[in-house]
Amino acid sequence: MPTPIKQNEEKNQGNDIKSLDPNELFQKFLSKVKSYIKNEEALANIEKAYNYAHTKHGDQKRASGAPYIIHPIAVAEVLSELHVDVASLIAALLHDVVEDTGTGIEEIKAEFGETIADLVDGLTKLAKIEFRSSQERMAENFRKMILAMARDLRVIIIKLADRLHNMRTLESLPSLKRRRIAQETLDIYAPLAGRLGIYHMRSELEDLCLKETKNEVYKEIARNIAAKKKERETYIKEVKEILENELRKYGFKNAKVYGRPKHFFSIYKKMLDRQLAFKDIHDLFAFRILVDNVRDCYEVVGIVHAMWKPMPGRFKDYIAMPKPNFYQSLHTTVIRPNGSPAEIQIRTHDMHKVCEYGIAAHWAYKEKATPGNGSTDLEKFAWLRQIMELQHDVKDPNEFLAAIKVDLFDEEIFVFTPQGDVHPLPLRATPLDFAFAVHTDVGLSSVGAKVNGRITPLRGKLQSGDIVEILTSPNQHPSKDWLNFVVTTKARNKIRSFLRAEERTKSKEIGKEILEDELEKKHLNLNKLISNRQVEQLYKAAKEGTLDDLFVVIGYGKINVPELIEKVFPEHTLPQTKEIKAPSHVPKSTGSGVLVSGLDNILVTFGRCCNPLPGEDIFGFITRGRGVSVHRTDCPRALDLDPVRRVKVSWTDTTRRVALHRVHLRIITLDRQGVLAEITMAISKCGANIQKAQVKVSNDGKGILLFEITVKDLEHLTSVMKAIASVPDTILVDRQS
Repeated sequence: MPTPIKQNEEKNQGNDIKSLDPNELFQKFLSKVKSYIKNEEALANIEKAYNYAHTKHGDQKRASGAPYIIHPIAVAEVLSELHVDVASLIAALLHDVVEDTGTGIEEIKAEFGETIADLVDGLTKLAKIEFRSSQERMAENFRKMILAMARDLRVIIIKLADRLHNMRTLESLPSLKRRRIAQETLDIYAPLAGRLGIYHMRSELEDLCLKETKNEVYKEIARNIAAKKKERETYIKEVKEILENELRKYGFKNAKVYGRPKHFFSIYKKMLDRQLAFKDIHDLFAFRILVDNVRDCYEVVGIVHAMWKPMPGRFKDYIAMPKPNFYQSLHTTVIRPNGSPAEIQIRTHDMHKVCEYGIAAHWAYKEKATPGNGSTDLEKFAWLRQIMELQHDVKDPNEFLAAIKVDLFDEEIFVFTPQGDVHPLPLRATPLDFAFAVHTDVGLSSVGAKVNGRITPLRGKLQSGDIVEILTSPNQHPSKDWLNFVVTTKARNKIRSFLRAEERTKSKEIGKEILEDELEKKHLNLNKLISNRQVEQLYKAAKEGTLDDLFVVIGYGKINVPELIEKVFPEHTLPQTKEIKAPSHVPKSTGSGVLVSGLDNILVTFGRCCNPLPGEDIFGFITRGRGVSVHRTDCPRALDLDPVRRVKVSWTDTTRRVALHRVHLRIITLDRQGVLAEITMAISKCGANIQKAQVKVSNDGKGILLFEITVKDLEHLTSVMKAIASVPDTILVDRQS
């Protein structure tokens, strides 16, 4: 078995050093590969790929100044720790050749074969396509990866190794770019590693992200853990010995017991979820017991529960109910006599291998089944099928990305139908989410639910083990309010589709009336234009595909109808002096710092749901009578708006001088005298103004501070939040909007 990747505080490898010799690094990597790949021809092909990539990358450098070829070697080395196959290692060495050196994919195919060429193609970014925003670029890159994943899951395993090495070597990049990459990693790649069962990779990615996005919190946890290193080692040794001695009493001589401190990000999540300072978090350790077979797992959990009292609701049986990535283990948390909790996982040696290597433990790709034999990756992974369905159902890139973020997080509950069929759902799922999981028609006609035999509202929260019966009515239709509480992507998409279809029908009717009225003013008749096919000139001039599409966009207010008629039928309009003016569907503005489709004389309002700041990716939404409403591209509420009514907007060059922007912050601290004064001073020193402040103390002694401040842009807000986070005893700084 390869050695698992160690926790960040104990890991120093992976950083770029200008003096590193690529050939020495490659030989070190090759020696690891030889520990599990013995075929001489395969090893020769790996060396050929290295020489090829080294030649192609030539004198290219990384941002640190190190030779670029060091990066592909490091990616391949990460993969060798998972004992992946030869094709994956070769693709890792070649993964940036097409994107960065101008080499065509056909040349890769000629040199290394179709399989490796397909892997490299799946890893190559969409570098030559122009996107409207970084959010859209990320979404479209991820779309391409998903399609490649469906054909071959090795693509995402290589991509994860690529992202891990990039995260280890971020220090040479500008701070804003580091934070952007870290947030993207936290949203997409760390959850993907979890979905694939490669948990040590997910943990390291999360810790590295925490270091970039919440540096003060990361430093605080690191300081506290370092200060208690001896105490920590003593505690782990003590619990380990107690467990080993007790297991030996019952004849488990081959059982192995391991203990480790929890990862930084796991500790941070506990601080966040429970709103506690580090000193108040007591379950900082996890223990693992490995046994020979499944029967032993259940016997051992009984022994542990007989020794120490189990915490209610903290026992999870992933052996009887494996996770979607085939992870199996028993989890329990117990309270020791001294009052400290201990989290214990119990599994077989084979289960542990799956946990350490994830999907790499399931398939030897060199023995991959041929078409028609065995099941495909798409058939094995329900979550991958679900993402592929999203590919077809969700066209908008921002909406797709938001859906992926929900679906990839692996905290799940298992809910049953009255017939005993099980449906996995995300944590905080509602009966309405369950209804859509059963069938779209059931969801659309839901009026209520019975949970464990009791009537429950559709917005109630489900728990693992609940038995749910959905009550339906043929007269029921979805309401917009449903979008405020459903959590699954399927439910949200089906509700949106229904509401948009309904909205489109209304807009079509309104648009037809408007067009008929405007045509009559020019002594034209819509029916006659349809019969003599002249109406085609109208919708083609508006760049719409059909007359119905023209009705819809007119109904939404996206087209100036008199100008359209004048353009198509000039002989029916009186000569007049042309002037540049804003479209008639929106009033003029007094200047907002935002351009709407290149114009700055349009009334603009900012969505209160997200309060976008200069520096953030934005889009506009045409409202009826209130101009254009501007939202962040990742605004969850804005995704519910009809994409037909979206317009392109951008910040002006003078945005910072136009106005200050309001932002709401929530700050949680320990209830210490003087902490409020220190926080207000930190805000003031950063040049931000406090508009409103609300302070209260919770029952558990936490200060909850709600501030409304004004800032210039995203960079200004980031500096304010970092200054607040550096104030001693600050637990959380969170942007509310």
